[in-house]
Amino acid sequence: MIRRFGKYLVSLTMALFIAAVITAQDKVELSFAWTEDGVDSAVMRDLLDRFEAANPDIRVTLDLQAESAIQERIESGQAPDIARLSDVAVFRGAYLDLRALLDDPAMLEDNFHPAILDALRGGSDDAGLYGFADQLSVTAPYINLSAFEGAGVELPSDVMEAPSLDDWLAALEDVARASGIPYLLSVDNRDHRLLGPAMRMGAIFIDGDGKLSLHDDSGLRSFLGLLEGLLDEGKVPGDTLLGSGRSEGYFVGGDALMYICASGKAESVARQIGESFAWVIAPNPHDAAGSTGFASLSAVVAFAGSEHPKAAARVIEYLLDPAVYAEYSARTLTIPAHLAVIEAGVSYDTDDETVQVALEAFARGVPDLQDQAILFDVHPLAAAYYEASNASLQPYFAGELTLDEALAALHASVVRLAVGARGL
Repeated sequence: MIRRFGKYLVSLTMALFIAAVITAQDKVELSFAWTEDGVDSAVMRDLLDRFEAANPDIRVTLDLQAESAIQERIESGQAPDIARLSDVAVFRGAYLDLRALLDDPAMLEDNFHPAILDALRGGSDDAGLYGFADQLSVTAPYINLSAFEGAGVELPSDVMEAPSLDDWLAALEDVARASGIPYLLSVDNRDHRLLGPAMRMGAIFIDGDGKLSLHDDSGLRSFLGLLEGLLDEGKVPGDTLLGSGRSEGYFVGGDALMYICASGKAESVARQIGESFAWVIAPNPHDAAGSTGFASLSAVVAFAGSEHPKAAARVIEYLLDPAVYAEYSARTLTIPAHLAVIEAGVSYDTDDETVQVALEAFARGVPDLQDQAILFDVHPLAAAYYEASNASLQPYFAGELTLDEALAALHASVVRLAVGARGL
């Protein structure tokens, strides 16, 4: 009897061992390279833990790396299965096309701005679906609400269907006279902050072939001329346009009524203002070419070289689920790019009602984004353009160049950049 029981134990042990070996062999190991941005890696790890619990055949390792390290890894032929990138244009052509791997490709295609999908594609003849934007940073005006209320002036966005920048400036003038606040608006001469207003006024920076060309500078000319006029009248702080100041400081200090900046500053602005005054995010003004803001993004993509494409697609499909995506946005206090999530609304994980309302307002502006407002920042020449723009516009605001001279210098810089990059 004991001998038979011993044989049974040996057999059972062998069976369990063989089952364990088979299970280990069947378990897929995925590498997910991730660039940290605040607390988002901890949130993503929590979401992935839940994915693994529901999908025990897949294990996802979240590798925290600087984006430069991820790029070196890809260039060396050691691409991860999945990655989160902001410089998405660099590796176009290396991404995994998910169309045949997702249970419902429309879940991706129908829920993201077409320009976000195009940002990951290799050209106009490429219809692939390669990933999704996990978050956006978008620009819109921060407004000193207390100053408007104290002056008895209605916000243009409350009483007009589509107020233009001129409508806003007229209202700001009324508030400034009543409140004694010196500056109508505050904006830095750098990066993306001048581009949204210029695009609204008709500027075209990305041509039909996807090239950065400053194809039509009329909107940029209009906005720069407007800023220069306000500068001459002392209605905008000059140091911010000369590159030596911080426009945020003028707004949080109560010296500027409007502040043009991105959604990523909302928490900082709220923290600095505290109880000093009430503020809101207004919809972007509606000018000749619409009411677009400007956007930057990070995207989650899979790589064509993955040995486990179906498993990688399952991870992406899970992250695309509106409930999962909304939770990620809520816990990271970021602006969703997922249109179904925007429509449903996000209950942000914050005790500050002002931040909640501000982030909701930023999200409502996403459907109004022009294609170029999304494609510009992911263009390979974007960083070089920002540098060239700053170099050309600072002497204009300092009175050292005329507007024609400054724009001629900027055009020449863009041409040199395009030639140097072989027309990118």
